[in-house]
Amino acid sequence: MGLGIFGRKPFIMTLAVRQGYDSNVYTSPDNPESSMYTNIGSGLSYSVGTPRLQLATNLGGGVTYYYNRPGDSVDYNGNFAMSANYRATPRLNLSLSTSTAYLSQPDLATVGGSNHQNGDYLVSNTTLSTAYQWSEIISSITSYNFTALYYLDNDMNQNQGNISQTLAQSMLWLWKPKTTLVAEYRANTITYYGTDLDQLGNYFLVGFDQIFNPRFFWNARFGVQVNFNNNPTDGQSTYVGPFMESTLRYQFATATGLSWNMRYGTEASGLDDVSQRQTFRTGLVLTHAFTARLSGDFSMSYLCNYYDQSGVIDSYIENIVDFSVGLSYQVNRFVALQGGYQYTIDMAPENTDRAYSRNIVFVGANFSF
Repeated sequence: MGLGIFGRKPFIMTLAVRQGYDSNVYTSPDNPESSMYTNIGSGLSYSVGTPRLQLATNLGGGVTYYYNRPGDSVDYNGNFAMSANYRATPRLNLSLSTSTAYLSQPDLATVGGSNHQNGDYLVSNTTLSTAYQWSEIISSITSYNFTALYYLDNDMNQNQGNISQTLAQSMLWLWKPKTTLVAEYRANTITYYGTDLDQLGNYFLVGFDQIFNPRFFWNARFGVQVNFNNNPTDGQSTYVGPFMESTLRYQFATATGLSWNMRYGTEASGLDDVSQRQTFRTGLVLTHAFTARLSGDFSMSYLCNYYDQSGVIDSYIENIVDFSVGLSYQVNRFVALQGGYQYTIDMAPENTDRAYSRNIVFVGANFSF
């Protein structure tokens, strides 16, 4: 007799060892400290599925030792992620995705996070959603997102740590066989742990989901964002501005894939006593398998942050460019050799305390069991 989804245990265990060099371990604008480093990480993933339920989990962690970093020479990191999708009825679909990471280095992909090294922190993101098919051409999606950013440094956390919650309701109309039109409303609250920078955001959006062919997909949302902001210096204020986000994925062939995303709107500023920043961010990822064993990837991201709050901060623009390249060679089904390079530059001519550049290069090996 079968045991359903618990009848097998498709575990995958991984171990990674890297040796690298970091030219600016503290993302300093002046007199950067450089160091060689060694990173050891491990992970465990598990996935199961039936025609109605799919579940995937991943647990990982690691330690990085810097040979020449003043002060604390060790960084720790850990992460947990889980996704689940359940088709409750032919019309109703339920999904959950959650991830929590303990990090020491800045992650430019975190919306509203800091672009600089500010010590250890936790970032957690959970989304619950329900999709219901009302008719052949009309459907709806209701979702709730909870995001928490927590810094272990108490002063940093009191000024910048926050919880963001978003409730969204979308109505979808299958206009053509490959084109779905979307109307969406989002309500977002950002609550700070120790300072009066709380926000209430409202988003009124329209957009589309377009399937050009099985390999080419594009969705986009455009509209207006209305924020009601608190500030400990100048009290309450209202922001009205445009908002957009877009995701494009194209699988050129079995061996080559491309993804491109864009977003423009406000974010948590990442600065003390500043309500928000206006941010345009875009990212491009290209993957290619040169042979059955040799593969490579290239990624590039760009952020343009505009800080402008009269009486609180002098207005200025900050541009951040980050790109990386990597190669992986699969020796056998258990061992892969890897190498990579990452370059980050933060340019803020009107606020030189924010500017820095950083080079990271590494070689290593991944082991799978």
